Amino acid sequence: MKAANAFVEFEIDEQETVPEIFELNIVSGGCHIYGYLLTPDKRIPGPYPTIIMSHGFPGYTTNNDLELALMRMGCVVIHMNHRGAWGSEGYYLFTNLKDDLTAIAKWAHNPAIAEQYDIDTENIFLVGHSMGGQSVLNAAKALPFIKGVAALAAYDIGAAFRYRMEKDLFLMIETEGQCLKMTSASDVYENALTNQQELSILNQYEELTKHNVLLVEATMDTIAPPDKMLRPLAEKLQEAGAPVEYTSIKTNHSFVGQRMRLTRTVGEWIEKIQG
Repeated sequence: MKAANAFVEFEIDEQETVPEIFELNIVSGGCHIYGYLLTPDKRIPGPYPTIIMSHGFPGYTTNNDLELALMRMGCVVIHMNHRGAWGSEGYYLFTNLKDDLTAIAKWAHNPAIAEQYDIDTENIFLVGHSMGGQSVLNAAKALPFIKGVAALAAYDIGAAFRYRMEKDLFLMIETEGQCLKMTSASDVYENALTNQQELSILNQYEELTKHNVLLVEATMDTIAPPDKMLRPLAEKLQEAGAPVEYTSIKTNHSFVGQRMRLTRTVGEWIEKIQG
């Protein structure tokens, strides 16, 4: 892959070389979750580093621009909607997010699937924004074959309760979560309250020392304040001597206005550590 190709498109010569998009239907927890897979221009030789994206809560802030840029760099990109989100089956619960990602990652790592989409199983990465950042960090702890994990403005439910931000969390669930399939906002909040220690990105953080980790904070973030949510994890990983890269971008939670810089940051990190 070449991070320098993030904003470069090849001239189309033959239909066989055109990047493609495939609809996906993967089962997680007995539910069908839906999404798509992007493959790069076939003139880029495979097998390809593969990126599994995890959207935030509830998914209004899309990362389609980042996904397409990673495809242009020469990556396969997998975008799935978590249970209960954007048409996927089941009910949305925070404890389901890690399990959804685990199912997707194991699907991509399967030799038959890897051959079908020319996936490099030695270079599978998890990338998530906001609640998706929490999800990819927690999933990576249980996936030894993952090459790296990138968390962008990661939310941390454990920190939300430690710093008495639970009212903001409930309001977010009640208002933004109206587009999700939930039994009730109270049930989703109770799921967070009951499992806050398990969901915290600091829980079993030692498992992350086995992976390459990229943490990107948004310095003006008021939704997931980095000093409370992302920076404590970075400090623990740095103290443990883990291969962690921590960087700051001067912008707000959604990285609006700095999307190209975010894209370059993620792409250059993947290019640097891929085998």
